[in-house]
Amino acid sequence: MGGAAVVGLVTGAVLVVTVLVAVVVWSVRRRRGRAADAAAELDRLGVRAGSALVRADERARLAEDELAFAEAELGTEATADLAGHVRRAREHVGEAFHLNQLLHDHVPDTDAERREWSARIVGLCTDAEAVLDSLESGLAERRRTARATPAALDRIAAEVEKVRGAVPAARDDVAELATRYAPSALRPVADNPAQADRLLEFAGRGLAAARRKLDDGEPTQAAATARAAEESVNRAQGLLKAVRDFEADALTAEAALGAMVAESRSELAQARALPAPQRAGAVDAAATALQSALDALPAPGAPQDPVGSLTQVRQANTALDDAVRRRLEADDRARRATAQLAPALDDAERQVAAARAVVDDYRAPVGPDARTRLAEAQRELSAARSLSEPERAVDAARRAAALAAEAATLAHRDIARTHHGQSWGTQHAGHRPRGGGMGGMGGTGAFGAVLGGMVLGGILDDIGDMGDLFD
Repeated sequence: MGGAAVVGLVTGAVLVVTVLVAVVVWSVRRRRGRAADAAAELDRLGVRAGSALVRADERARLAEDELAFAEAELGTEATADLAGHVRRAREHVGEAFHLNQLLHDHVPDTDAERREWSARIVGLCTDAEAVLDSLESGLAERRRTARATPAALDRIAAEVEKVRGAVPAARDDVAELATRYAPSALRPVADNPAQADRLLEFAGRGLAAARRKLDDGEPTQAAATARAAEESVNRAQGLLKAVRDFEADALTAEAALGAMVAESRSELAQARALPAPQRAGAVDAAATALQSALDALPAPGAPQDPVGSLTQVRQANTALDDAVRRRLEADDRARRATAQLAPALDDAERQVAAARAVVDDYRAPVGPDARTRLAEAQRELSAARSLSEPERAVDAARRAAALAAEAATLAHRDIARTHHGQSWGTQHAGHRPRGGGMGGMGGTGAFGAVLGGMVLGGILDDIGDMGDLFD
């Protein structure tokens, strides 16, 4: 090998080694960089956890002081439900302090443990601050309510006087309405002025009690009592409004009653124009009830009860509509059934005759299933001929045809089995016929039929008196 070749080989080797060294150095630096990034991220998480813990602990201490101030201002009973917020926040912060102690004790921790515990500390402090936010909102709402209570009491007292001033006018309205409307019509509003008086008296006592609570330093209880008084005033206003609205509602009902009376008289005339058979029963009874409702209406000029009268006439009108509709539907069904009855009877008679022809063929035995279907078909056909109601007669005829068709199908199946050397009894039991010379003799012809009858008779003798069916 020449000198130039040796130099080339050495140069190549040096180049390869250089590249390998560069790759190793790059890989080491990359690993160190990732480790440094992970360590920095873990340090940042630790700093975040520490800051969150300090902030949550400080807020918990301030919340305890704030709750104590609120108890002094609003009363212990008014803030009792908020004390649990501070307790839950302290539980979260206490668990976070325990994890922080694990991070800073003398026992070495893995990076995974430091990461998990630091993240848990952040989560616990977040939960604690959410609980404290809810506490602060509750305290602020209670303070707003307590501070607004004196003004609210003055406003409610003014409403009480205003509504009380409207009670005499409501009494006069009820007395005037009594000259035009029947007692039954006024029953929903007749006692409204008296009820409003009672509610206003309760509201006045509630306002007095609320002012005493304020004087005793219990603003929250005062606010609750004020709300009860305000609700009583609102109910009293509603009662008086019902008196004012009564006549408008009564006039609306009266107009509707006039239209309903005219409609009812027209429908009565239509019902009475129906043929006597269609009117009989429910239609006549409903028409009589509607006529009674119309006759019971007060005479013109007499005290009225528009709402009650409208309700009675409407109910009777609806009952007559339903009775006529049901009767017409029944008549329509009967007409269709009458048209269908003759074809249904013809079909049933043909089916029964065909099935009887198969079952009565003594050349091959027919089992009890087919004979039972045929007997049921004949019974249904007899019923169809005797029933006076077309719908029921058609149903019976169709059942007779279906049963006869089943009887024929079962009979043909029994005959086919006999021709193949099987008896209907063993086949129905799910067994094949036994082997032997006798099985080959039952194929076709008179001898096979007679032999089949003998075998069948023997089976029926074993069963009992059912053998008489095949005599």
